[in-house]
Amino acid sequence: MKIFLSNSTDIFAGGEDYVQILAKYLKKRGHTLWVSALPEHLLLKKCEELGIETVPLAYRGMSRVFTVAAALRRELKKRSIEIIHSNANYDRTCAAVAVAYTPILHVAGIHSAHSIQYNLTHLLRNRWGTDHFITDADAGKNVLIREDHIPPEKITTIPIGIEHDTQEFREEARLRARSWLGISEDTTVIGNVARLVPFKGHRYLLLAIAEVTKQHTNVLFPIIGDGELLADLQQQTKALAIERYVRFLGFRDRLNEIYPGFDIYCHSSLEMAAEMFPIAILRALATGLPVICTNVGGIRAMVEDRVSGHLTAPEDPNALASALLHLINDPDLRASMGQASFELFLQKFHASAMARNVEEVYNKVLA
Repeated sequence: MKIFLSNSTDIFAGGEDYVQILAKYLKKRGHTLWVSALPEHLLLKKCEELGIETVPLAYRGMSRVFTVAAALRRELKKRSIEIIHSNANYDRTCAAVAVAYTPILHVAGIHSAHSIQYNLTHLLRNRWGTDHFITDADAGKNVLIREDHIPPEKITTIPIGIEHDTQEFREEARLRARSWLGISEDTTVIGNVARLVPFKGHRYLLLAIAEVTKQHTNVLFPIIGDGELLADLQQQTKALAIERYVRFLGFRDRLNEIYPGFDIYCHSSLEMAAEMFPIAILRALATGLPVICTNVGGIRAMVEDRVSGHLTAPEDPNALASALLHLINDPDLRASMGQASFELFLQKFHASAMARNVEEVYNKVLA
């Protein structure tokens, strides 16, 4: 197939990572791929490094949707594209317009568990401009059915998949990562990777850290990501007197070189109809880490409670702290839960399985 993957955001987070991983594995399956994003976007650079052709387009400005759609349509026709797979709101609309009255089919990837229909344009796009929807978890599918009235038969849930590194790589990366953090092997490191935005729940994570450090002082909480709440969270950290235990490390690339330095992974998202299937948690599974997460969105499919980690209620820092202390106090349990995480990853969440399942959707739509 000739496939065109698009993403119109100006950030690089889970949805963007999904595009480059999917492109790589669809290419491995013999398809011809192009990836489109904003000019100079990190996604384009990563795809070019993988030998995937890229198409920069200025996906900006609601008043320019039809202009951008016309440019997109020209690119699709020039390459005889059969499927365009959009992955964000703006390019989703552009794709729906671009394929109108053409044989090109539009598949929309939905990576957040909230409504995608806010106006008449969205309604038209969803009903007549999109041939199929792929969601990362049933939490997203349920929202599309309940709130956007999209027929269930037009929606397929396919969990995101990622790659994993060898045990030897992870061992070497652990030494480098902990040297970079400037800590000894006996320090327990609890990592968090998420944009610093409200629905990621960092405010509650910091409250939990304050409780944990009342009992344990040989711990470190690296928080990787950037966003609008950085200054507020730094101020909260200072107010809680936990500055020595928390490090805001900003956006980081090559996360597979950092995760092995963690002993535990923690994710504190809120039930704000936004979180669906965080790649950040998948990376923890692929690294063999025990995972402590709030039970929201599609996260419950990623963590086997009390087997590979703990699921806690959102907005409950005491429950989060209790789960963290349970694992900090028991290295053997951390090891067994980490192994369970890795086995779950291999069974359900590898990139090769994701690409195969997405290909099946493409074939179904083309048929």
